[in-house]
Amino acid sequence: MKYKQIILFFCVALPVSLGLRLMQLFFIVEANTGFFKHEYDSWGNGITAIIIAVGVITAVFSFFSHRSPENPPKTGLVMGISSVLLAFAVAMELFFTNGSYGVSVVIKILLYLFGILFVLWLIVFSVKDFLNIKIPLLTYAIPCLYFVARLIYSFGEISSLALISDNIFLIAAYCAVLLFMLNFAKLYNNFDKEKGFRKLLASGLASVLFCFTQSVPNVVFHISAGGYSHTAVQTNFSMFFTGVFIAVFVFSHFSYANACK
Repeated sequence: MKYKQIILFFCVALPVSLGLRLMQLFFIVEANTGFFKHEYDSWGNGITAIIIAVGVITAVFSFFSHRSPENPPKTGLVMGISSVLLAFAVAMELFFTNGSYGVSVVIKILLYLFGILFVLWLIVFSVKDFLNIKIPLLTYAIPCLYFVARLIYSFGEISSLALISDNIFLIAAYCAVLLFMLNFAKLYNNFDKEKGFRKLLASGLASVLFCFTQSVPNVVFHISAGGYSHTAVQTNFSMFFTGVFIAVFVFSHFSYANACK
């Protein structure tokens, strides 16, 4: 499938997903509980299923891309700024979000450990091409380790709670981002060259869609409705800047400026 067609589909899929989620939050979700209003329960479940399906279809279409960049892109100004913003957002989430009592101490320690390493790694990544720093290839596993810990931590948080749409989209976003970070690490370590670029594009666009669909409507609703506490504001900002970082990287990597076969 042509790259232009994939991006065109994504440019339609993202606003559709954002619009559906906004409609869900403003008209279908009960703000105090996070559950769907009883009379709109089927509509709420249907919209959730559509958004998840749109993300999956985006990934499937992207997997048939024929554009294979030769090398990872340089960390330019835009990518460097997005990396620093993500580092700041992750640090804010780590240190200014109330901890969960349903998660084991070991998982919390691992989350903070890998989180701090991830923040430091992002800062170095943001300046590596400006200062000619060679990042050890093994350290590209740090983003994967952080999102594994974050995913396990989130599962622990919601395991004792009734499942609401916020949790579904948050977990979907973390799963997509984890897959992207795995393929991101493979790219820099020269693994899976034959199909890796397709997996990178598929997981990248799905990550952006789920990150933005989770974060942007929640922030808009939080501001408009005077509060919405089912997902921490810090988590939404972390998700948003994760999506921004991945979007900048993907569009830089697959751009015409970056040599393609």
